[in-house]
Amino acid sequence: MNSFLTQKQKRVLKLRESGKTQKEISEILGTSRSNVSLIEKRARENIERSKKTIKEWKQIFSPVNVLIEEGTDILDIPSIIYKKANEEGIKINLATVGIIEKIKDNNEELLDNRVTKKSFHIHITKLGDVLIGENDND
Repeated sequence: MNSFLTQKQKRVLKLRESGKTQKEISEILGTSRSNVSLIEKRARENIERSKKTIKEWKQIFSPVNVLIEEGTDILDIPSIIYKKANEEGIKINLATVGIIEKIKDNNEELLDNRVTKKSFHIHITKLGDVLIGENDND
């Protein structure tokens, strides 16, 4: 199966993961350190792009999509999405605290203390995974 990573990108990432410096990798590959840096940077960009694509795909096919309005207390959000998920017969894989942490971790800029600063969507997959939209268009 084809991947968004080239063989060279995979090799550089494996060597970096094993603790090698870019300089050491450049010597192994017979290229410059700046070239290794560029290969690694593009590999990481491709990985991030792939992660975003998978998230978008999951959001598109999520049976439960909940709009969280601006001004909503973060402590009210779990009960809102539990209710919507229950209506669809879906069991959410996170406890209340987990949902709140996921919102905070994914989009700190959405919150002002406990209140949402802008509207956003929460998507729930068939398997009960909770996905936080990055803006009100997600």
